[in-house]
This record gives sequence, C-alpha cells and structure tokens, in this order.
Amino acid sequence: MYRNYLPAIIIIFVSFLNAQNEVDALRYSLFDNYSTARISSLGGSFSSLGGNTGAIHSNPATLATYRTNEFSISLTSDQETTTTNYLNNKNTFENGLKLSFQNIGYVQTIPVENLNGWNRLNYAFSYNKRKDLNKTINISGYNNESSMSNVFLHGAEGTTPDALNEFSNYLAFWTYLIDTIADWSGNGPNTSYLSSVNAVGQTQHMSITENGGIYDFDIAISGAYKDFLFLGTSIVISEIDFSQHNRYLENGFESKENQLTSFNYNQDLYVNGTGLNFKIGAIIKPTHFIRIGWAYHSKTYYELEETYETNMTTLFANNENFTANSPLNYFNYELNTPSKSIGSLGLVLGKYGFITFDYETIDYGSSNLYSYIYNFSEENSNISNFYAKTNNLKIGAEAKIKNIGIRAGYAVFGSPFQNNLNDGKKKYL
Repeated sequence: MYRNYLPAIIIIFVSFLNAQNEVDALRYSLFDNYSTARISSLGGSFSSLGGNTGAIHSNPATLATYRTNEFSISLTSDQETTTTNYLNNKNTFENGLKLSFQNIGYVQTIPVENLNGWNRLNYAFSYNKRKDLNKTINISGYNNESSMSNVFLHGAEGTTPDALNEFSNYLAFWTYLIDTIADWSGNGPNTSYLSSVNAVGQTQHMSITENGGIYDFDIAISGAYKDFLFLGTSIVISEIDFSQHNRYLENGFESKENQLTSFNYNQDLYVNGTGLNFKIGAIIKPTHFIRIGWAYHSKTYYELEETYETNMTTLFANNENFTANSPLNYFNYELNTPSKSIGSLGLVLGKYGFITFDYETIDYGSSNLYSYIYNFSEENSNISNFYAKTNNLKIGAEAKIKNIGIRAGYAVFGSPFQNNLNDGKKKYL
C-alpha cells in the first residue's frame, strides 16, 4: 500500500470549521457552588447577609455591611472519583487530591458622616474560581456489534476523497482505515468506500482529559443608607482557560479477516478568552432580625479563541503503519452566557446564629454564539431547544456556641436540559 503522504508538519491556517456548538455554550454557563470556606459550608447561601468577601460575588450589596477593612484567602481541596459503565465494563478513575486558591478578597471601608443618611461607602477587589474544569474519564469495553471505523465510513460515503472532512474522514482515508472501492465505469469521481474492519469483535478504549477553569475578578462598590438599605454594583472580568484531549483506540480484533491490527484517533482542543459582565444588588433590613436581598447578574460577553487538531494512526498485520495529521484549526468567536436573578432571605437569630435562603433563576436556553465569519443559526437553535430555564435553591444555617460556629448547608441545582434530554441535576451537602 502506497500513497503520497500529508506533510508531517501540521500546516497552520485559518479554517471555517464549525467545532463550536451548544455543548460549549453549556460548558461555560454551568458553575460550581463554591466560594469562601464559610459560604461553601452554608450551601452557597449568603446573598442577603454580609461580612464575607465571597458574598460579594453573588450580591455586591453585601459589601455595604462591612465596617472594617478585610483581607481574606480561602483554599479548597478536591478529590474526584469518576466511574464509567460501557458495554457492562466498569472503569473507575480517581483524580489525585488537589489544593488550590478558591477565593481571595480585599475590602476597604470609607466611613462618611451626615451625607443625607448615607453612612458608609465601601469598595472591594476579589477573585473567585467560578468553575473547576479539571477532569479525567476512562472508558473501555469489548464491542462485538460495531466499530468506530463505521463512523468514518458513513461520513465519507458520497464524497470524493479531496472533499472529505480533514479532521476526521480524511485522516481515515489517508491511513487506509477506509478506502475507495474501485470503480471502472468511468461515470465520474469515486465516492464509494469500504472499511479495513471486515468483521467486528474488538476492544475499544477512550480517555478524556480536561484541564482548566473559569475565574472571576470582581471590582465592586457599595453604600449603606441608615443601615436600612444597602446597595452595590460590580464589574466582573471573567477568564476561561480550557483544554480537552481525547484519545481513542481500537485493538484486539478477534477476526482473522481483518488485516488491521489497531487504530487510534486523537483530538486536542484549546480554548481561552475573556468575558465581561456587571452585577447589581440590594438588601433591606426591615427589622433587626430580617434581611431581604435581590441581585441581578447580566449576561457574560465572552470573546474566545480556539485551536483544534486531530491525528490518526493505523497498524496492519504486516507491521505497516500509517499516520496522518489534520491542519491546526484556529477560530475566534463570541459567546454570551445566561443572566441570573437571585432572591434571598436571611433570618438573624441574635447571638445564637442565623438561617439563610437563596433562590436563583437561570435560563440556559438564552445563551448565544456569534461570529463574523459563520452563522451559528443551527447551533443557537439547538441551544434554545435543548436547554431550559431552571432554578437553584440554597439553604444554610449557622449556630453559635460561645466562640464556636457550627455550619451546615444544602443546595439543589436544577437540570439545564429540556424534556429530560439528560439529567443534569446537582446536589450539594
């Protein structure tokens, strides 16, 4: 078998490949329920109270409750175990213990006197890790019903070799995973293909490694009016740093009809960008033990840059192997993630502690993708049709026993999917 090979060096060029879709929109719209140590232990519910830098990220009006300057740091530790079940074969992967900065904040208070009832003006700078995108998933199993080679085969049918998708089917053609069927009719270009997998019955392996996160930097200002009304606003700079590496392998073919020994298909995605949003919030204190809060988070307007590349290698029984690399695709686009409204209630039980409630409303179907060089009409339609408006409920309580505080919290995040497409419900305890 011989064919002129694609250059081993990947050609860098601007492509109009559409790899951005509704999955990306949801990935960058869902967020973790972690903040400072205190707020995390309360189930993330603290939007009507104050005195904690983490609360500023949910309701900037909480900044107005500060009477003294403060600098704070919260660390987080995380250890995640993922179990997959594919073709009755379970795989468990345990990510190692990770320690990182969750929240860093600085608050500056500026007392004012007799300013028409306004008695405090505060500002703050704070950082919060909005979402941890680090994850590893391993999947494997013996499949005697199908091969992934069929995906490339069906994708190529009806297309001439020079018009194949250069990130998938084209690689399969150049590594002889699929090949054209000889056509002696002379009726036009050959668009029929056959697969090197003549009989199925093989092991399939897949590993998905994701790295990165979403990080928010808040600049907030707030004021207090007669210690009855607290108002605040903030500008948020949000940063996305994400990479995904997919490794797929088929080997161990049982049938001797196959000349193919194994093939692997690898995908690498890198995304980074910056977004901007604003928040406004208010808290009223009608009595000394009741706090009622409201906050609004605008859509986050991201400008993202993405690079994507793939490669494939095949190994045959005669020890011949073939490798093909895709071009490096570069694409920049805009993403608007959903806005959010938060209603909150805090009941302060004097020196004994407090109970707090947060109720959030988010419409995941309102996300939007945009580019000057591509019309995301189908992807934006999928966003509207696949994702739903949902609610999150958070409850927290703190009991004071002399100098010790005992805290507990519970949160339920509604599924972002319509019509039970998937179960994306999450619970935090």
